[in-house]
Amino acid sequence: MQVIRNATLLTGAGEGAGEQVGDVLVEAGTIVSVGPRVTRPVAREIDGTGAIVSPGFVQSHVHLCQTAFSGLAEDLDVMRWLDRWVWPLEQALDAESMSASARWGVAEMLLSGITTFLSMESAYHTDAVFYAAADLGARATISKAIMDRCEPGTSLLAESTAQAWADPLRLMRVWHGAADGRIRVAVSPRSPSAATMPMWADALELAIRADTVVHTHINENRAQSEGVAVSNGARDVAFLEQLGARTRRTVLAHGVWLDDDEVDLLASSGASIAHCPSANLKLGSGIADVPRLRTRGVNIGLGADGAACNNTLDLRAELRLAALLHRRNGDAAAVSAAEALRMATRHGARALGLGPRFGVLRPGAVADLAVFDAPQFVPGTGESAVEHLVFSGSAMRARTVLVGEAVVVDDFALTRGDAGQIRRAGAAVRDDLRRRLAAGA
Repeated sequence: MQVIRNATLLTGAGEGAGEQVGDVLVEAGTIVSVGPRVTRPVAREIDGTGAIVSPGFVQSHVHLCQTAFSGLAEDLDVMRWLDRWVWPLEQALDAESMSASARWGVAEMLLSGITTFLSMESAYHTDAVFYAAADLGARATISKAIMDRCEPGTSLLAESTAQAWADPLRLMRVWHGAADGRIRVAVSPRSPSAATMPMWADALELAIRADTVVHTHINENRAQSEGVAVSNGARDVAFLEQLGARTRRTVLAHGVWLDDDEVDLLASSGASIAHCPSANLKLGSGIADVPRLRTRGVNIGLGADGAACNNTLDLRAELRLAALLHRRNGDAAAVSAAEALRMATRHGARALGLGPRFGVLRPGAVADLAVFDAPQFVPGTGESAVEHLVFSGSAMRARTVLVGEAVVVDDFALTRGDAGQIRRAGAAVRDDLRRRLAAGA
């Protein structure tokens, strides 16, 4: 049993609004009480003075195989970025370099208050990502990218149908429910046009049987969306409709170029969009119409995408951008700070199918929590702690992070690894990849 004492608690981060100064009591990975001072004996006290406690952030779309690609592919649109850099870099990874990249990404996420993530990895060496999440203590739903059909530029990674399908089946047997349920396996045809229709059918059947997430990309770039419509005979959402893949268990990354009919189809299905504002801007892909999606009832989570198209996996940057970007047309209330925070917590957990006990700070919830050092915030003086976290959060470090009962960050440091050593190993992989590609190796 442990208590976080005397912190500002974001009790409305899941739904509604609310914040208070008080204690959080945690027992066996579950929040027992929120607010009143805890007087009973506990095994551990965590000082929350000068801190803001939020539900741990949920990263709804990320590629950890790309952490070591950060800074290598700049000022390119998504198709040239993929063709010139990302596909060759992913092919160049071996199990060791994939492990270094994944551990670097998981460490960065935990240290920035992300307790849970949904990742789609390359065609190879996916076990390394599972090991990284399990070892460092994150809650994760991870998948191999399934590609048995060549899109433009994907011939480096596309596999035969038998090859592409063997690994997801094996990963499901080995990893689904591992680490006391902390680790899950998703099923991820990379995009509607990256997998054959029989593969899509098998993927959907497996996801239903395993009660897990289908994770794919849709409508990221305008030219890409138009090309898919030609190759598939339908735009992404209509194609998913034909496949039966438009369901509550489907997480769709990006969704930048959606028309009104497509938004209505998504809303009626319960599918979720992973909004990736930084990556979409950096690659010149456009801006997803989040206010329209929200108005129609589409669930929206937040994602950093990959470090190769973002340069960071820190979700606090996405929080701030999601709250500000959609005000560009003159509506200063288009996305509030509270709504952005819900995207990063409760709505992200909903996208991952984690249930109502995740992404919230209340009694009975799973104790996935981030304690952010907030030296510039003074409670009780009129400023909202939610707005402080969303708009000033990049200046706040995660002092303590809990994933269930486990403290995975303590006093700003990982408890299950050396962050400096992890970063150096990842950076060494990046330098090696850069030199190899420059030499044509």
